[in-house]
Amino acid sequence: MIKYYVRVSTVEQKLDRQLLAYDKADIIYSDKVSGKDKERPQLKAMLQDLKENDIVVVKSLDRLSRSTMDLLEISKEIESKGATLKVLDKDIDTSTPIGKFFLTIIGAVAELERENIRARVMEGVAIAKEEGKYRGRKQGSIELKGESLERFKKFYNKGFNKTDLAKEFGVPRSTIYRWEKILKEKGEI
Repeated sequence: MIKYYVRVSTVEQKLDRQLLAYDKADIIYSDKVSGKDKERPQLKAMLQDLKENDIVVVKSLDRLSRSTMDLLEISKEIESKGATLKVLDKDIDTSTPIGKFFLTIIGAVAELERENIRARVMEGVAIAKEEGKYRGRKQGSIELKGESLERFKKFYNKGFNKTDLAKEFGVPRSTIYRWEKILKEKGEI
């Protein structure tokens, strides 16, 4: 069976681009969560459902993982089930030795680039702070309104903890506490 795994980082983002990129899948698994770790419901389900000779397809490596370590662990788990991985945008196929090699190299390069970008951003922020040009995010600048507000109230009322809410909405936990306080004061939760 061909199992196509697609992922976006937030609920607001669309899977369309990935879904249009491949139409030969027998089963599609889709997550709308960050790829920074392996704790993703549909990824877990796909890995658990794998059988010998299955093929896991992803549009790009970053849809599968943003960490070389996790990428290699996921790849190893796929291989241990007798399945293979195909990455569409890099034309990688782990059923071949060269495909396994390229997967490892490309994953390491991608992680290095992310770390370099992060370091450059931090350097830029430090210089801007020294020059008095950077003061951080304006307090209260992350607003909760419209569809996001309704979604927050729904998740909050279902008992999601602060950490999960922060991940879901892409904000710090302190923002979740502030939103909670404001909505409680208004009697909305």
